[in-house]
Amino acid sequence: MKMPSALPRRTDASWKLLVLAFAAVVGSFFATGVVVQRSSAAVGVLSEDIIYNSAPSIEHLALVRRSVLEVELVLARFLNEPPRRPELARELDEALARARRGLSGYMALTAFPGEEPVRMDIQESWLHFDNAVTRARTVAESNAEAGTGALFDQEIEPPGRVLLEDITRAIETNAVRGRELAERIRETRRRTLWLAVGLDGLCGILAAVVAWLLHRELQVRRALSEAHTKFLETRAEELEQFAGRVAHDIRNPLSSARMAAELALRKSPDDAARAPVRRIIRSLSRADAITGALLDFARSGARPDPGARTEPRAAIADLLAGFEAEAEQADIELSCEPVPPVLVACSTGVYLSLLGNLVRNAIKYMGDTPTRRITLQVVEEGDMIRTDIRDTGPGIAPENLPSLFEPYFRAHGTVAEGLGLGLATVKKLAEGHGGRVGVTSERGKGSTFWFELPRAGSPWETAPVPTPAAHESVHQH
Repeated sequence: MKMPSALPRRTDASWKLLVLAFAAVVGSFFATGVVVQRSSAAVGVLSEDIIYNSAPSIEHLALVRRSVLEVELVLARFLNEPPRRPELARELDEALARARRGLSGYMALTAFPGEEPVRMDIQESWLHFDNAVTRARTVAESNAEAGTGALFDQEIEPPGRVLLEDITRAIETNAVRGRELAERIRETRRRTLWLAVGLDGLCGILAAVVAWLLHRELQVRRALSEAHTKFLETRAEELEQFAGRVAHDIRNPLSSARMAAELALRKSPDDAARAPVRRIIRSLSRADAITGALLDFARSGARPDPGARTEPRAAIADLLAGFEAEAEQADIELSCEPVPPVLVACSTGVYLSLLGNLVRNAIKYMGDTPTRRITLQVVEEGDMIRTDIRDTGPGIAPENLPSLFEPYFRAHGTVAEGLGLGLATVKKLAEGHGGRVGVTSERGKGSTFWFELPRAGSPWETAPVPTPAAHESVHQH
């Protein structure tokens, strides 16, 4: 059976789009971060120009201007009040020192583009003013009684006025520069905001594209999973039908062969010749029981007979006798640990089919290991009875464990004959009777296959028997 062809397919193009969209989202995210960082750096530089240059320049110039006005006021009193000249001389020196300190602070700062001519004018006008103050003090101190009103008007006021005008022009220059820097900061923030909003919008669109692609991919995966589930269910139904057809087709030849063997047993006079015939009759009876159980199970829609009972001890003894020759030929030691006196809720044919498939599987895949042993064990676990089949074979690769009980599964590199239906039949029969199957294995140390069935008389028998999904995953070996 082939998988349905009308299924959505996961194309390479969709994956490429998904990867590209995801990369674009990540790229937009990082681009937004870079833009914000660069904007912050630019704003930081502009802010530093205001904080460490423009604003300090205005502060220093304001100090110079205030000090120059104070010098003029104190000098005027110094010239016109001879008795207080000693006291006023100290005040004049202090005012001049403040003016020089403010001027030195201003000149120490970096000049803005176009500010250098203004700075030179301030330096020149300050020299004229400072010299004029020095001369006026010298004249006044040399002639204490001389009139000094004309001296102040002619020597001090003109250079002082020029100096104040130059300082005012420098203050205005720095104020304009500060406004320009503030405007650039505002413009930078505005551009950054719009760019960040645009990138965020792009991220949102790309994220929506990624979400749509992921949703589409999930739909494809869901459709593929549902198709695979339906495919496995169909294969399980085919397996049931196949088992029913095989059981029906071979029952008549088995009955004829057993009747012929029984007739030969009655006519054989030699006891030594009767032993192989008895073995043939037991094998044919076991095969008839298995085929009958499979046929009944298939006809009932994979629902067991609620009144079926089987004693594992008797069934195992019968099966070991049937496999004795096959095990001896393969040089395998076949044994069973003591079986507790329990009953399981299934027919003898079903139990023999479960056990026989696993024992035959162990013999088939024993390989060439030096220690060749198969051991059966029955364990009570509450309302369930577990049957273990341990072998010393080569073990099973971990990657084959999830698919081991699927119909038609054959491990890569397997050379043994078969259709890959034995373990699938075991799983279907065990789960159809309310049980489970599983396996543990270690490479080079062998495997243990097991199946659980309800104990006969347990509450499970009075409840409806669930029909497990054929594709249910088996977390076993």
